[in-house]
Amino acid sequence: MGILSRFSDIMGANINSLLSKAEAGNADKLLEKYLRDAKENIAQVKAETAAVIAEETGLARKLADNEANCKKYENYAVAAVKDGNDDDARKFLTYKSHLEEERAGLSSQYNRAKDNSEKMRQLLKKLSSDVDAAEDKLGELKQKLTVAKQQEKMNKLGEKLGNNPLSGVDSLFDAVQKRVDAADAAMALDQEFTKETLEVEDLAKKYDAGTQEVKADRVEDQLAMLKAGLKKEA
Repeated sequence: MGILSRFSDIMGANINSLLSKAEAGNADKLLEKYLRDAKENIAQVKAETAAVIAEETGLARKLADNEANCKKYENYAVAAVKDGNDDDARKFLTYKSHLEEERAGLSSQYNRAKDNSEKMRQLLKKLSSDVDAAEDKLGELKQKLTVAKQQEKMNKLGEKLGNNPLSGVDSLFDAVQKRVDAADAAMALDQEFTKETLEVEDLAKKYDAGTQEVKADRVEDQLAMLKAGLKKEA
């Protein structure tokens, strides 16, 4: 079936009505098929349009030549009458009559070719517009499908983790926080133990100083006793 025979079907095709009948799962496939068909139609329409336009151009040129020849032979007939040659005038007028009959057929062919080329131009415009619209809708649809698939994955993950899809994340956060708290507690204990140790050492130094004084007193007592003993011997 040729493009022109499908002219009404193509011109009446509507992307929105096509998608309204499509299921959510296969809408992208329908659009991709629509795009393939539309692009194939565009290529065919361009080829046929070029041929029809060439035919229209050729017929237009033949019509113009025919009209020029009709006018030319009418002028010949006028000249023959002025010269008194009625037989020559009849021949010119008879040939002109044949050209006029030929012009009727040429005119019919030209009008048909012109009508076809106009239809082809309408088809090209319609198909080009449909392709642009379909590509836009396909891009939009694919984005929606991507979001839907991501949502489905999140829902499945939520089912695995429980009612709260973030419960697994919360558990992981709690585990990490507990480790942080434990490390902070160990550091605090270390600091507290170090403080107590320093306080005890400082206190010990105080008593160490007193012990040194006691030792010094004992040495003095022993020295005094030694001196007293030496006096008695003398």
